[in-house]
Amino acid sequence: MTTFQTKISLTTTALFFIIFTSLAWGADISALVAKRVSQDGKTLDLSGLNIGTSGAKQLAKMELLSRITTLHLQGNNIKARGMRALAKSPHLAGLKHIDLWGNLLGDLGLKAISESPYLKQLESLKLWKNEISDDSIELMVVSGNFTHLKTLMLNDNLITPVGGAMLATSSVFPQLLTLNLFRNDIGDGGALAFASSEKFPSLELLYLGENKITDQGAVALIESKYFPQLKVLDLAMNPLGEPTMLAAFKVNRKGKVHIVYR
Repeated sequence: MTTFQTKISLTTTALFFIIFTSLAWGADISALVAKRVSQDGKTLDLSGLNIGTSGAKQLAKMELLSRITTLHLQGNNIKARGMRALAKSPHLAGLKHIDLWGNLLGDLGLKAISESPYLKQLESLKLWKNEISDDSIELMVVSGNFTHLKTLMLNDNLITPVGGAMLATSSVFPQLLTLNLFRNDIGDGGALAFASSEKFPSLELLYLGENKITDQGAVALIESKYFPQLKVLDLAMNPLGEPTMLAAFKVNRKGKVHIVYR
């Protein structure tokens, strides 16, 4: 094959890829959705299909969502515009579980969830890796949409001590069983706020690993008397030393709560 032929071949391949990608991006997803609904019609799993904002907007209009209670949308690149469309859909009024891992929702995406008139029955909300910061946490903690939440996963986001303190002092999570804030930046400020909070009477699992928490915040959390149902406190991958180790050893020896600190 000549150099010229090779260039033509590569150019043709590149053009095909661009055209295919464009068609896929704007394609009708109704047939795909129909194949991904569980037999009982209550679960829809679109994980990793990259339906994008366009697909999310189509999905929001589908009446079959009215029966869905569990929706898996992780890895779909729906962004804030797609989330806004879903949050405005009356077909999602019965939704209880939604997984939105890695969708680049940002603060505007969480704002849409917090302000939606239809997402008031959520029991689990998974928002890993969505570039969420304190700005949308401020809206979240005054929303009335989360009083039924039992699982809230905000790991791998941009939450600072300010956002951590807002979560810790909020009264909107009375039924929360699992809170995951792994790999944020809540620091000792956020940790101390949680340690002195009486807002989580049902919490069983608290994940605060890799949050720049030092012994000051860690020991306060370990010795806190405000988590009567706590079973696991995960503080791994924080810069912790001997004070944390000793405090964790005393609690772990009793066996009521498991402290992970390294």
